[in-house]
Amino acid sequence: MFVSEISLWGAALVACIVIIASIALAIADWQMLKRMLTIFGATVAQMAIVVAVVCVVNLTHAWWSYLLWFVLVLALSICWCLYPLQSQWRKMLWPVSLAMLAGSIVVGGSIILMLPISVFLSIYSVLMACMTASLMQTMIRHQTNQQKPEAVRDDMFHQVRNLAQPLVMVIPMLYAGMLLGGVPYLEGLLATLLLVAASFVANILAGIIALKTLQNSYRKR
Repeated sequence: MFVSEISLWGAALVACIVIIASIALAIADWQMLKRMLTIFGATVAQMAIVVAVVCVVNLTHAWWSYLLWFVLVLALSICWCLYPLQSQWRKMLWPVSLAMLAGSIVVGGSIILMLPISVFLSIYSVLMACMTASLMQTMIRHQTNQQKPEAVRDDMFHQVRNLAQPLVMVIPMLYAGMLLGGVPYLEGLLATLLLVAASFVANILAGIIALKTLQNSYRKR
């Protein structure tokens, strides 16, 4: 029988802290509070969709539910990557979409081929989040610096460096999760290193596709 270890007193204290902070922000800057509530509402809406799909996956464990999760994470990754590029989203839509699709296939395929399908939901989400953050920074840099379309090499180095930072934080957590799940140390380490390698391959592929697609669009002009 599952017994919740969440402290109701602790939850109540956190709720009070949030309410007090909201009141203080309303007094100091009402417009900022409105923006914060809008962002919070959008986040809750996204979380509701994610939770609904996660529940479907856990209840069915069917191929179509995992495919639904794959599509949902891919769509969210594209939207998150395009969010800082709202002024250029029309130009960036196809490059980012193609890049994320190719990268997600490499990441998702690597997980399915190497690990049990039961861990696909969590590991795929984490690795896609890392790739999204990396590609987002590359697109912002490409837009801000307005580099020549031929200068792809510097952007790619930037892309790889951006991926290394979040991976250093999340990969140890994945490894710890494997150990807690009963995976032997060396076997878990090998799987973790292979996941890192697959992430780098997917990341480089995504960067090349995005930048080359933009390069071709510049040439057509």
